[in-house]
Formats: sequence, structure tokens, C-alpha cells
Amino acid sequence: MSDNTRTIAQRLKDLEGAAQKARLEAMRLAATLLTKESALLAGPPANADPSTDLDQAERHSETIQRGRTAASAGHRGTFTQKGS
Repeated sequence: MSDNTRTIAQRLKDLEGAAQKARLEAMRLAATLLTKESALLAGPPANADPSTDLDQAERHSETIQRGRTAASAGHRGTFTQKGS
């Protein structure tokens, strides 16, 4: 019975260690996500290079939004057929 008690105690210790590792990993992930979200909300610095990925993504988003607005207004763009 002593061996069984020691085995259970060791198993509990192992599980507590695994739980601690999982908590630490969860905190690291949360910190990474919060850092990224904070950077996105803050926007680019005032002296940022306009060709950065964030600026390109923002311009792309604006282009898509303009396309949706034009489509909802019944416009199909500025394309014309040949001969018109």
C-alpha cells in the first residue's frame, strides 16, 4: 500500500507540474496576442515608412470597402466596352 500511495503522490506531483506548464504557456500566448492587438490599435508611428505591411493592409482594406460601396450603389466600376 505504501507503493500505491507513493505512486499516487508522484502522479499528483506530475499533474501539478503539467498544469503549471500549461498555465505559463497560456500566459505567454495571451501576452503575445495582447501585444499584437495593442500594436494594431496604436497604428503605425508618425514617421513610419508608408510601404510597411500594416499600411499596405490598411490600403487594401480601404480598396475593398470602396468596391463594396460602389457595388451596393449599383456601380460596376469604370470599365467600358470596346467601341462605346
